[in-house]
Amino acid sequence: MGSKSTSRWRRRLLKGILIVLALGVVGILSFSLGIEWTLKRTCEMATRQYPGDKVDALTMSVRTEPYGYNAHRYDTNNRLVWALGQLGDRRALPFLQSLVTGEPCDHETNLCQGEIAKAIAKLEGGEFNLPAFLWRGVLN
Repeated sequence: MGSKSTSRWRRRLLKGILIVLALGVVGILSFSLGIEWTLKRTCEMATRQYPGDKVDALTMSVRTEPYGYNAHRYDTNNRLVWALGQLGDRRALPFLQSLVTGEPCDHETNLCQGEIAKAIAKLEGGEFNLPAFLWRGVLN
């Protein structure tokens, strides 16, 4: 009788582990697809304004936004910087490095230095880019 209850307990434990693993995989895939969808929308917004290459369009958008000289909102600018990091194209690295001020973030007047640092880390290979690894060749 003891071995039957132990066996039943092990089967339940195994089923529970498999369910948790499956939910984890679905969660990771959903999260990374959400990132990829946001990236695609951000690139579309930039290329509508500056047709052509995504990296060029994103950098031009940042140059003409409030950080630079125009009137986009702070969160839009930071999403543009984020997108440059997510694309994984090292051509954006010199531009992003030029945005580094070494000063603390001033979210009222400037781009977020933390967001710039994260984008640079992605381009320099310091941060794994899961959505690019999973979806970039499939969805683009």
